[in-house]
Amino acid sequence: MQNCLRMLAFAAALTLGATAGCSRPAQGESDGHDHSGGAEHEHNQGSDEGLEPISITLFTSKVLLFMEYPHLVQGEQADFLAHFSVLSTGEPVRSGSLTFEVTPPNGPAVNLTLDALRYDGLFVPEWVFKTPGEHQLRLLLNSPQVEDVLDIGSVIVHASAHDAEHPADAMAGDEPPDVVPFLLEQQWKIELLLATASRQTLTHRIAAPARIVPKHGTSAVVGPSVAGRLSPPTDGHFPHVGQRVEAGEVLAYVEPPLPATDAIQLLANQTWIQSLELEIAFRKLDLDTKAAEIEREVRAATAKLVFARKAKDREHELLEKGIGTDQTHEKAEQDLRIAQAGHDAAMASKRANHEVRIQLGELHAKADIGFDGSGGGAARQRLPITAPISGVVVMSASVEGEQVEEHTPVFRIVNAERVWVRANVSEFDLGLLSASPDATLSLPAFPNWQTDIIGKAGGRFVHLGTVVDEVSRVVPITYELPNPDGRFRVGMLAEVQVATQTADEVVAIPEEAVVMDNGRPIAFVMLGGETFQRRELKLGIRDNGFVEIRSGVEDGERVATKGSYALKLASQSPSSFGAGHVH
Repeated sequence: MQNCLRMLAFAAALTLGATAGCSRPAQGESDGHDHSGGAEHEHNQGSDEGLEPISITLFTSKVLLFMEYPHLVQGEQADFLAHFSVLSTGEPVRSGSLTFEVTPPNGPAVNLTLDALRYDGLFVPEWVFKTPGEHQLRLLLNSPQVEDVLDIGSVIVHASAHDAEHPADAMAGDEPPDVVPFLLEQQWKIELLLATASRQTLTHRIAAPARIVPKHGTSAVVGPSVAGRLSPPTDGHFPHVGQRVEAGEVLAYVEPPLPATDAIQLLANQTWIQSLELEIAFRKLDLDTKAAEIEREVRAATAKLVFARKAKDREHELLEKGIGTDQTHEKAEQDLRIAQAGHDAAMASKRANHEVRIQLGELHAKADIGFDGSGGGAARQRLPITAPISGVVVMSASVEGEQVEEHTPVFRIVNAERVWVRANVSEFDLGLLSASPDATLSLPAFPNWQTDIIGKAGGRFVHLGTVVDEVSRVVPITYELPNPDGRFRVGMLAEVQVATQTADEVVAIPEEAVVMDNGRPIAFVMLGGETFQRRELKLGIRDNGFVEIRSGVEDGERVATKGSYALKLASQSPSSFGAGHVH
């Protein structure tokens, strides 16, 4: 226990700035140095073995170095116990090399490279300093796990063992309260991780259960306005589930049953239509025969016209040459006029026949259509069922020929390009909400996914309900979200974290670092590489995995996250976690 008191006194003295090795940086400096007494290691370091070793805790962005070495004396060998932890995993460095670089007060740097570890996590460079004074020390770590350069700074080499005793005595002081020793070997075994307390902006949020629902006006249940028998649209197929339809598109037809009088009239109409179709067929046959005769007449008239034109041209040529007579020339012109009139009459007959055929075809089409516009000569009455909105068919409940009642749901159409998220907030939390509160959304279907509704997701606040449910005492709150990739499916369960109050630039640590002890929140702050301090906390706002620390941890201090519960056990029974190790 006396060794522990001396060690912690050494740490306190270093905190005040009275160091024999490297000076501790001011609060918040980024070089990560922390010089403190180590946990109870037993060393054989030569003439000053009665003095507690000097320990250094240094953080980089990649590694944690905890190094112990004796008070340095000129001409005496010193063993530097350099422990390396990989910050991202909590594991020890297991392989690689370490270059130990010493720069004396007056002279070039001298290197020593160790190609192997003493054991996992530990390099032990041995060095004899030939001159007293302030030396600069740097470590170059090269491992498959991590590569880094660690600038230790200055170390003091004393001219004699007697000179080393005075700085050691100056380091004496009171032991910090609630100190928990925890060896690096124990940290490596549980892969302990650390987090740095930092200033952040946190927002208090209310967790509210929610569901994804269709946006107002983007969901429609479609059915017939009258009872009747279903039939497919003109392409012969009902729209299937998953098919996109457009507003106004015919989805199906319904054929309503007819009263007895209407049925009798319909039968009479059908008989009349059939008689009309037979008459039309006869007329069409007669027109086809007449058309053939007219075509022959047209061809004959055309031939006569061509012959008359040639004869007229020949007589005109003979007359100009003085060979022909006026009488023959006039006869040729008269024959041409007669042939032209015959050709014009034949063409007029052809056009008239064509127009009559067109009119007959239209009449036949009307007879063939009947009453429903479906074709095929069926005299039925059919009413269309159309899509009121554009969207995707999500329900198709009937089959062709099925008898359905009035307003029976046949199809359901949903347009999920934009959806609503509807959550339920307790009426007792209404006073915490702003006029249009921000919120985050998470989905049980995607455990590691979360988005900010109004910010990142591009959504908007829609409405906070005005009516409180009489049973559950909740009020609905609604947000709208775009859904370009179809992630949000109607009916999905969700959780909405509704923002209430915001705290700017407060000290925060991960929630994982907070451990409950007899109902009180605590955290374990690293004082040195193998020394933690139990701190009682006063908590504030929690947000997105972080919690505000109103007292107990300062900005820049490092707290245990993964493995914090093991530290709690060690604080309750420190003897069971060992008193040190021998290197």
